[in-house]
Parts: sequence; C-alpha cells; structure tokens
Amino acid sequence: MKILSISRNYFPEIGGIEIVAREINKLFNSTALTYNPNKKGYKIDRVDNTEVHRLPIFIEKGSVRISLKYRNVLNKLSKDKDILLYHFASGQPELDIFLNGSIKDKKNICFYHMDIAGRGYFGKIYNNLIVKKYLKKMDKIIVTSPNIINTSPVLKYFKEKISVVPLFVETNHFYYRQDNYRNKYVSKNEKLILYIGRLGRYKGIEYLIKSMENLPNNYKLLIIGKGPKETELKDITKDLNLENRIIFENHISYNEMPKYYSAADVFVLPSIDRGEAFGLVALEAMACGIPVVSTELGTGTTFHNINEQTGIHVKPMNSKEISSAIKRIAEENWKENKKELIIKRAKEFDIEVFRNRIIKELR
Repeated sequence: MKILSISRNYFPEIGGIEIVAREINKLFNSTALTYNPNKKGYKIDRVDNTEVHRLPIFIEKGSVRISLKYRNVLNKLSKDKDILLYHFASGQPELDIFLNGSIKDKKNICFYHMDIAGRGYFGKIYNNLIVKKYLKKMDKIIVTSPNIINTSPVLKYFKEKISVVPLFVETNHFYYRQDNYRNKYVSKNEKLILYIGRLGRYKGIEYLIKSMENLPNNYKLLIIGKGPKETELKDITKDLNLENRIIFENHISYNEMPKYYSAADVFVLPSIDRGEAFGLVALEAMACGIPVVSTELGTGTTFHNINEQTGIHVKPMNSKEISSAIKRIAEENWKENKKELIIKRAKEFDIEVFRNRIIKELR
C-alpha cells in the first residue's frame, strides 16, 4: 500500500502535526508533499524512509502557505498511490479541494488535527463554506480524541465516517530522570512550573505569566520554546516585574526533554482555543510523572489529563484558576504522591498503541 502524505510542514520543522506525519510515514511506503521553509526552489530530500517533496512558496500569510506548483505536483505524485492522507489544517490543500475537487479513484483520508478557531468572522465562513466541502470529499476522517467530535463546529456533520486514534508518547524515552536540570533553575525550597512548546497565538502563555502574580515568590516559571509572541511575552514579564521569577529558554533537543520535564513540580498547558486539539507536550510530561494543569477547550487537552487524578482542569484565559491549580498541586506534592497514577495513564497512550491503531485504520 502506497501513501501520499500531505501537510503544511514536515520535519525538520517542529510541531505536533510534523511529529504525527513523520511517525505514520515510517510505518508505510510513503511519500510526503509539503512546502520548502526556505520558500524558494522545489526540493526533494529524504527523511527516514520517506521521500519528501518540498514546494516553493509563492505566498506565506500566517499559517497558510501557497505554492503555484501544488496541484501539478499533487497530480503527479498521486498517480501510483492508494491513499492520499491529508493532515488538516494545512491551508492550500483544503482550498484546492474546494476549488478543484479531490483526486478521483484514490482513497482520500483526513487526519484532523485541529479546528480552525480564533479567526473571527472569516473563520466561521471558512469552516462553513470550505472545510465542510473539504470534509465531504473525504472517505474517512481520523480525530485524536472523542471530545472534539461533538464540540467541533464542523465534525458533528460527519460522524458516520469519523474514527478516533489518540496521539502518543514514547514511554521508553519519556520517563522520570533522577539526573535532571532542577538545580539549574531553583533552590531546595523553590517550586518549578514548566511550559514547553511554541510561543504562538493560541497557546495562552500570557495567562500563565500573569498567574505568577498570584503565587508566592518561591514559585518560578520556566518557558521553553520560540515563536512569534516571544517579544510580547518577555515585555509582559518585564511590565509585571517578574523577570527574576520567569526564565525563557530556546528550543531544547529531543534527548534533553525528559530531564526538563522531570525537573518540574507541575507542567502547564494554558491554551486558549480549539487550535490546541491534543497537547502532546502534556502527555510527555505525564509520562515523566509530572502533574498537568490544562484548559478545558472541548478537545483532547482534557482527554489524556484526568481532572483530580493526573492533574487539574481550568477555564481558558483565567490566570487566577491557573495559579490556584498550580499552588494546590505543588502544596499537596502530587509529583510524588500521584506519580505512579500519572505514569500509568500516560502508558495508555504509548506509541505502540498508536502504531497498531493507525495501521488498522489505514489498511
């Protein structure tokens, strides 16, 4: 069986969709169609066992990339393929199907990673006009949690062709490390709060930063990642006079991540809208035995993290609830007292479980 995987980004670009697309492609005879992050030139390279075709970018606006070569290359690469696997949301692939229709005589499958959210009136038009027609053309839709099906503005119309395949964590890599980086950031009597991820629009990191005003001075926050909101977030930190309690670090390597998770007392995923459909980083933290504070969005952010067991659910955009949850988890020492329960839950999402499910769905 031959698969053509279609996504806006692909490794070495970093993100949840990129991780999932790469993992699926490792399992099959796959070719990937994506965009050249350097914008110019049509490039073909290889990642793992996958031939990756990177299109030149004609226009890039926010999260949308447009290439004038897209449809021609799609037609060419799809000729000998059995399945076209679209990773939603990507932008041009949805628009292309809306305007030109799907590729006939192929099985069209959508791996639905997220809702289009936080885009105001334009987002509503896009969902009702373009996304609905796009999903109608799909033979199957795969989502990452049951939570999202009924709360999505568009998925509720296509329940008969939806399958649930939750995302994954490599538990043989993400586990508690005694040799961690805690002493690098806090002293014996201090608490360490952690966020790892992109510093982007829907991540809600500003609310996590503001929550520090409600916490004692011995609580410190470590923010790891890069993104378009970095300068704004650092300005907020400065305006609130929290520079001595909030530390910003660049992206870290995959090999180092378990050591950073293991150093924390609590991990926070403060996302503010449905653009956050799952939250792989929260699951990685849980695999290391770290309790999680996550926002209730009607998506997978509160699927893997069970309220009052592995962490606490809070309302989005609510700094007081975030600080209250952090303080309770730290004071009750959930990291030690609930470690085994948290790890046990994370193991239900082990990568081998995902591999078996996705093979079954695509075959």
